[in-house]
Amino acid sequence: MKKKVTFKRCTPESVGISSESIIKFMDTYKERGIENHSFMIVRHGKVCAEAWAKPFSKDIPHTLYSFSKSFSATAIGFAIDEKIIVPETKQPLTLDTKLKDIFPLEFAAKKRPHKYDDLLTIKFMLRMQSGKFINLLDDKAKVDWIEQYINAPYNAEPGTYWNYCNENSFMLCAIINRLTGLTVTEFLTPRLFEPLGIDEPMWERNQEGIESGGWGMYLKTEEMAKFMQCYLDGGKFLGKQIIPEWWVEEAGKVQVDNSIEIQPDNKAGYGYHFWRNSGADGFRADGMFSQHGLVFPEYDAVIITTNACPMEQKDMDVIWSVFPEAFKDEPLPQNRKAHAELKKRIAEYALPKLPKTPRNEAIEKEINKKIYKLDKKLVANIVGFPAGILAMPITFMSTVKTGNITKIGFAFGENEMEMRWIEQGGKIKESIPIGLDGEYRYGKLNLGPVPFTTAAIGCWNEDGTLSLNVRPLEAVSARTMDITFTGDEITIKMGEEPDVASIAEFLVSSFEVMIRSKAVVSAADKAFKIVPPILDPTLKGKMIN
Repeated sequence: MKKKVTFKRCTPESVGISSESIIKFMDTYKERGIENHSFMIVRHGKVCAEAWAKPFSKDIPHTLYSFSKSFSATAIGFAIDEKIIVPETKQPLTLDTKLKDIFPLEFAAKKRPHKYDDLLTIKFMLRMQSGKFINLLDDKAKVDWIEQYINAPYNAEPGTYWNYCNENSFMLCAIINRLTGLTVTEFLTPRLFEPLGIDEPMWERNQEGIESGGWGMYLKTEEMAKFMQCYLDGGKFLGKQIIPEWWVEEAGKVQVDNSIEIQPDNKAGYGYHFWRNSGADGFRADGMFSQHGLVFPEYDAVIITTNACPMEQKDMDVIWSVFPEAFKDEPLPQNRKAHAELKKRIAEYALPKLPKTPRNEAIEKEINKKIYKLDKKLVANIVGFPAGILAMPITFMSTVKTGNITKIGFAFGENEMEMRWIEQGGKIKESIPIGLDGEYRYGKLNLGPVPFTTAAIGCWNEDGTLSLNVRPLEAVSARTMDITFTGDEITIKMGEEPDVASIAEFLVSSFEVMIRSKAVVSAADKAFKIVPPILDPTLKGKMIN
């Protein structure tokens, strides 16, 4: 059995970081109300601090969102370095290869050829300068992704304007697939994942099996750190060259001015699917809800954070409140008292959870093992987000949607309950355990091909309602349910954490940069204000047995 590649561990002081500064880092998350799921601090190639907020843990992957883009771009770096041939031109792939030379038939089939087609190169896609505009709200389950991109309108000449577009990253994966016949996961496994000791990752895909590229990858915190450490060390890991050195140098430096962005850390420059940092020299991989991997070349350090924070600058500001000032040039004297306090804080690190409350035995007896049929929410169906057990952020850009819980039932035990439900017209039949003693119970459920580990907890309230919190640990969000039982009727108020209002605020702020029309942004703002009751509806139903 091959030995697992991992980092060495050490005390913070041994690599020039005080335990007090890491305690301050943890406290700042709490003070600012940011839901941090994990962090890892690596200095001089050693992990000096790491924590997972319970119920999260080191062994469960976390969704990366746009952090995934940096892997898609890295695959292109390998392909260029290996001089993979483009059949149409019989020339090696380069940054200046035109997209139409890789997909000649698709471009030939365009209903409306465009003069900019001849200018669209891999370099501009990596820089987010393709000029392409893709509708953010298109249902990915209903379109051909390659055809959608090639036929999408241009809002600028390629190479002239910075405009963040997820589908640029998908097309990088499509390029690898077209030129090699491999998925990006297959392509990267011997080149990157195996050398770094990264388990083959789950990566969401389109209907043809091509990775989504710009989102949908799941990695453990330490695996994220290995990837960023490799970039810090010029593409080397444990002394061996893994990623081409020239690519690392080019990918992490400023390739394009993105100062049109609003937040400080989004306007400091953009490389090849990496962002430059504003608070210290260096760059980062960056995902929605604040999945961050920061490289500090000057300080020989990497910081990883996973969060459920819609406004990503808030997470960056927490990092800048402590680092890079906390990095000292020499080892510090060991501080046993501070280090003991840090270890205590890490052991107790946890998200707030529902309390242990007295059981409502009368209601439990009435509803035990009964089944309720729920009414559909037509508006939610129309907008493509019918209410499911998994919260909206998981399914926003997925080819598989949850929703339309048609039946639900509950079975009660000594310290826990089982919730069973059917959704998607009977396609999904799931059940999970839920703790009623103030502790989580762990279960499994699936969204299409994506498996999730659930941590679920519940409690009875004084008014007779049953509150449930179901957290898919691979994701950023949790589903909340407040359930009222009246005779043979049931009412379920759905919610999620982070709440839909916070997510809507983030999306509107993104629209301000992506869509430079005040009228459109204003319309989006008004639309998103009515979204929460649609995406988090109140479900009603009746007992049927």
